[in-house]
This record gives sequence, C-alpha cells and structure tokens, in this order.
Amino acid sequence: MPPFVKIFRLTTGSVANGGFKEDSYPFPHPCTLKRVHVTPRGNSPMTNVQFYLDRDGTPIITPDMPAEILDPVNPQAPLFNQELVTGSKLNYKLTNNSGAAETYDISLVTEVAEWPPK
Repeated sequence: MPPFVKIFRLTTGSVANGGFKEDSYPFPHPCTLKRVHVTPRGNSPMTNVQFYLDRDGTPIITPDMPAEILDPVNPQAPLFNQELVTGSKLNYKLTNNSGAAETYDISLVTEVAEWPPK
C-alpha cells in the first residue's frame, strides 16, 4: 500500500524585521519528512528571510538557507527524505530581514505508512 501524506502546519506568529523565531516540534508517530514549505501570511517577499532546520540537534539545513527556496510553488524545492521516529524533534529558526514584520506558516509534509498514524 502506498504511504499516506500528513501535513503539520506550524505558525511563527509575528516576526519583527531583524528578529527571529525559534521553536521545535516533537513528532507523535514515525514518519518520513519529505518537504518543508515556508509561506508568509501577508504575501510579503521572502527576500532576506533565512531558515535553519535540525533533527534532534543534527542539522538538516546548515548553516541556513534562503526561505524563498522553500516556497511551495518552487519546482526546485528540496526533497529531504528524513526518517523520524516517535519523539523525534525538529527544531527550526526563521530570521526575518525582509524590511517589515511578518507571520510565516511552516508546513512539514510527511509520509506515514498507515492511516490513521499510530
């Protein structure tokens, strides 16, 4: 049976220009992280917005990357294929130097082997 897709959406809240938001997400079940998408709520440009991601302290993106690469409409957005076990923690840091405060959504696109996930 093919894997099922489950998307977790995180929200940064307002990130001031020159500021950053750091947070983590513990996974409740085993899955494979396929993609990460970053989108601004106010449709502001993501020029000069940086994104860092690690799994349990091991960098997935290092040192960081322009968040515009993680735009869901970018056909060149990276495929991560990171296996996550129950309790794995993804830590992220988003730095906003776009010129204005903005709220960002971070979508974690995962695959799970069974539905509903256990």
